[in-house]
Amino acid sequence: MRSWLRRAAFGALVLAVVPLQGCALGYITIAIPDFVSKAVTGVWLWRLSPLTGLYERDVQLAFTPPTQQPDGEKLDYQAAPSDGSPPMQLTTYVVRDPANPDQVTLRLLFSRIDGPASYRASTYNGKGDSPLSSEMLPM
Repeated sequence: MRSWLRRAAFGALVLAVVPLQGCALGYITIAIPDFVSKAVTGVWLWRLSPLTGLYERDVQLAFTPPTQQPDGEKLDYQAAPSDGSPPMQLTTYVVRDPANPDQVTLRLLFSRIDGPASYRASTYNGKGDSPLSSEMLPM
């Protein structure tokens, strides 16, 4: 997909943070316009470094293929912070756009330890990463 379409899809990102025992749980809702055609296998969340002013990989959200369940299509994923904390094994529903089944929307949970920061996102597959989202997301 063209970068403008990817940027538009990442414009749909919504983040919320919930404190939990010294760390924070974040939710990201992301629309991926080319989930099937690009064989997307995950999302990277990139955190703005206060030291360098550059975005650095912070959390990897690695997907397994979606499966159809009686209560809807689900996707298992692993949320692995880059600081070496244990990854979380999670599941989310897959919401497909009826007009474009290649586009999916996912609500993903992840854990982070550092304080407030700004994030961007990219998707990846076996061939590499997409460009970072154009939208900066404070959380």
